Amino acid sequence: MLSEVVALFELFVAALRQLTVLPSDPALRLAVYSAIALAVLTLVVMFNVLVLSELAGRRQRRRAAFNARWRPLLTAWSLGERVDLPPLNSHRDEERFWLLLMWVNLQRQLRGGTKEKLNTFFGHLALDTYVASLLDNRRAHRRLLALACLRHVGEERHWMSVAPLVTSSNPVESLAAADVLVAMNPERAMRFLVPFYIQRKDWAYLRFKALCKQAGRTAAGPPLLTALEQSPHPRIVALLEWVAPSSAAQWARRSLLQLPASMELSREQRDAVCASLRCLAELHSAQDRELIEQAFNHPLPQVRVEAVLALKRQANEADEAQFMRMLSDPSWWVRQAAADALVDLPGINKPRLNALSEGLQDRYGRDALRRAIAEKR
Repeated sequence: MLSEVVALFELFVAALRQLTVLPSDPALRLAVYSAIALAVLTLVVMFNVLVLSELAGRRQRRRAAFNARWRPLLTAWSLGERVDLPPLNSHRDEERFWLLLMWVNLQRQLRGGTKEKLNTFFGHLALDTYVASLLDNRRAHRRLLALACLRHVGEERHWMSVAPLVTSSNPVESLAAADVLVAMNPERAMRFLVPFYIQRKDWAYLRFKALCKQAGRTAAGPPLLTALEQSPHPRIVALLEWVAPSSAAQWARRSLLQLPASMELSREQRDAVCASLRCLAELHSAQDRELIEQAFNHPLPQVRVEAVLALKRQANEADEAQFMRMLSDPSWWVRQAAADALVDLPGINKPRLNALSEGLQDRYGRDALRRAIAEKR
């Protein structure tokens, strides 16, 4: 029995010796080396995955514990209760980063005086120094978080730190910086940003229009008017509604007089024409009615909609035929705008509206008018 065990052991040793001896054939030897390298690489990858999973799990547990500790305190401060705060580990950058994320998310959800209470919490922990340091961070998401914080704080003393980011090649980052500047000082910001808007083709019109709305007409109007006087570019004309109508009227009329009777309009030109119509609508001037009515025949439905809305602002009983004509427009939006304008026409009554509805040959226009009559009632 013992001899059999010894023989089995010797056979096993011989097999191992054969496996450890490299074959003499170069191709087989290369295959062995490749298999060994693949096995080592597989082990390294598996080890790396295990280590990263463990680190991610630990970080997730730390963040969950941090949120459980700080969220009730942040909520209490937002309600005006200045509860005692535990020490914030200044050596752990991630804790301050998590706290800023929590603070910004809560700021976005709240309104009114509660935001000021959260700003008090921000100042109590002296987080502004850390936020200012994030503006120089290489990671874009950290810079964007810093900009979001400074927008809610709105203190002009950070102007010099934020202003250089307006020139960033990243349009998201540059517009976020512009948003912060408007929150700090609208008048100063619009004087600074309007020239950039002319140069930056990657700044979307609607995004900059939102900045003008945030700043208000008082802040946005003067720099836009200055830019118009220097060069009436369609990108600036498209923002005419944020200039006082009496000052912007000449540019609006010029834009409509130069309006080509074709669909070959760039998006900037189309936005400029629509803004011009909105500007003239605010003036309620009889001399502009002809320009507005000419836009009723433009091929672009967006222009026709704005023309209907502009005429509605200064319409009288004599404009009934104009709106009736637009009820047969091929565009759904134009028909709806014309129907709403018709039911709001001064001096018109329900029997007259019903008679107009019955006399319409276009079924789509009739449906639009019936809808408007029902909503008005």
